[in-house]
Amino acid sequence: MIIFAYSIILIILSILIGKKRGLRSILSLVFNLLIIILALILINFGFNIYVIAFISYFIISSIIIFYLNGWNIKTKSAYLGVLTVTIINTIMILYLNNKLHLGAFSYEFVEEISAYSFNIHLSLKQISFVVLLFISTGTISDTAIAISSALYEIKENSKLTDHELFKSGMNVGKDIIGTTVNTLLFSFIASFLGYLLWHNYDSFIKIINYHGFATEIIELLLAIIGCLIIIPITSIIEIKLMKKK
Repeated sequence: MIIFAYSIILIILSILIGKKRGLRSILSLVFNLLIIILALILINFGFNIYVIAFISYFIISSIIIFYLNGWNIKTKSAYLGVLTVTIINTIMILYLNNKLHLGAFSYEFVEEISAYSFNIHLSLKQISFVVLLFISTGTISDTAIAISSALYEIKENSKLTDHELFKSGMNVGKDIIGTTVNTLLFSFIASFLGYLLWHNYDSFIKIINYHGFATEIIELLLAIIGCLIIIPITSIIEIKLMKKK
């Protein structure tokens, strides 16, 4: 009942404050949740986990960017930037997944999952890939939209050269990335606080070598790297698209 009550409060506040945009935000959240549930069902039925992951990822990114912000140069630039960063992130995820064997459980989770069957016929390494792919979807899309919107407004209200416009985009990105990194960092601390308390008597070297800690750190670093490289990539793409307009 408490969850239901807070959900109703969230919907009412979103509509009252955001009007149509607030309603669209709620609907996009529902659509994305349904897509994730459908993806999990299809994976459970034996469909190729990589194909389902990429299709779901691109649909969710499309909803976040196009459904909430419309179809224009800003959103097209942001979406192309997200696609480019996704390719780069995928290469890094596959490499790290293979080298560090991230698809496994740390011993501190064994007691919690011991009551469940381990015969799920799924590769934990592939599941880890999906988690790492999805973990930064929202932050990367938000950063891309923020950069593309700022560059578009600067271009429309000034006569800057492409080089000057790129520098402006990078300057905007510096302001955005500071708050984004802090948001990701505090989110990591909040989600991992229980783990740190669990191992508060262990040495620092021992803690950072635990599988669970390494996985969380990699998720954080991939999200931050994605948010960093999306800034110049989106800036370059939008400058090229605006020249063709």
